[in-house]
Amino acid sequence: ARGTAVTVLAVVVARLLVTGLNRALRRGLRMNRDLAGSLPQLHTRAYHYLPMVQRVGKLIIWLVALGVALNGWGVDTLGMVESSLGQRIVGSVLSIGLLFAGAVVAWEVVSAMIEHFLTTTDRNGAKIERSARMRTLLPLLRNAFLILLVTMVSLITLSELGVNIAPLLAGAGVVGLAIGFGSQTLVKDIITGLFILFEDTVSVGDVVDVGGGHSGTVEAISIRSIRLRDGAGAVHSIPFSAVTTVKNMSKDFSVTLFNVVVSNREDPDRVIAVLKEVGAEVQAQPQFAADILTPLEVLGVDKLSDTGVNILAQFKTRPTRQWGVTREFNRRMKKRFDELGISMPTQSMQLVVGQNQHDRAMAEALSQGS
Repeated sequence: ARGTAVTVLAVVVARLLVTGLNRALRRGLRMNRDLAGSLPQLHTRAYHYLPMVQRVGKLIIWLVALGVALNGWGVDTLGMVESSLGQRIVGSVLSIGLLFAGAVVAWEVVSAMIEHFLTTTDRNGAKIERSARMRTLLPLLRNAFLILLVTMVSLITLSELGVNIAPLLAGAGVVGLAIGFGSQTLVKDIITGLFILFEDTVSVGDVVDVGGGHSGTVEAISIRSIRLRDGAGAVHSIPFSAVTTVKNMSKDFSVTLFNVVVSNREDPDRVIAVLKEVGAEVQAQPQFAADILTPLEVLGVDKLSDTGVNILAQFKTRPTRQWGVTREFNRRMKKRFDELGISMPTQSMQLVVGQNQHDRAMAEALSQGS
C-alpha cells in the first residue's frame, strides 16, 4: 500500500511539474517588445530550442519521479545516488549538461549579435550598410569563436568523463608541429590572409585584380583563399600565397577616365565646352546623380598626334559605379558630336593608282576581286 501511494503521488507531482515547466517556458519566451525588437534573431532562435529544453526537463522530472517510486517500493535509490559512484555520475552529468547549455547560449548570443549588427535597419526600415571590412571580418570571427567553443567543450567533457587530456594536448602539439612543417604553403596562406584582412586591403564586394589573370568581384574571403567572379561569370579561387599584388578598383571611390580623340581641325576649347555640357547632363540624370561624386573634370589637351587631339577628362564616382557612368557618358558624347559635326578620327587607307594603262587594269582587277 505504501509503495502504491508513493508511486501515485510521484506520478501526480511529476505531471504537475511537467505542466508548470511547459507554462514557464512559454511565459519566459514571451519577451517584451523592446527586447524582441533589439535582438529579433535571438528571439527567433530561442523557439528552435524549446522542444529540446522541454524534453530534457521532462526526462529529469520523470527520472526523479521514478527514483521516488522505486524508493517507495523498498529500492534504496537515494543510497545509490549518495554513493561515491553515484555522486560521480550525477556530478559529471550535471557538469556536462551545464557546459553544453552554456556553450549553446554563448554561441547563439554571439551569433545573434553579429547577425543583428550586419542586418540592422534604421527608423525608416532601410538596411544600414555596414563597411565591407565588417561584412568580411565578423563572419570569420564568428567561425573562429565556434571552433574555439567546440574545442573547449570537447576537452572539458573528456576531462569530466575521466579521460586524461594532458597526453591529448601534448599529442595535438606534436601533430600540429608536424602539420606546420608539412604544410608550409597552407601556413603561408593563413598568415598572408590575416594581414590582408586586418589591413583592410580587400573586402567582400570589391572589384580587384590579384595578378595572374585573376580579376573580378570578391564574393567570399576565407582564412586561406579569396574567391572572385569575373565578368564572364567564372569563379576564381586563389590561395593567398599566390597573391603577390592587389589592385583594388573600388576602394573608397572610383575614377573613370575618358581619353577623347578628335580631329586636328577641331577647336579644343569648343570640344572641352561640349564635354562639360555632356558631363552635366549625365550627372543630372536621377539614376546617375547619386553615383557621381564630383562634376566632370576636364584635365585638358593631353597629346597632339597625327591621328588627332587627345583630351583627358574624368569623373569621380562611388565604388564599382564607374562603368555605368562611362557607358552613359560615351553614348551621350557620340550623339552630341554627331549633332554638332565634331569629327573623330577613323582609321582609313587610301590606295593611289598610277595613270598608265597597266596600273588602271590592276586596280580594276583588285576592285572586282574584292
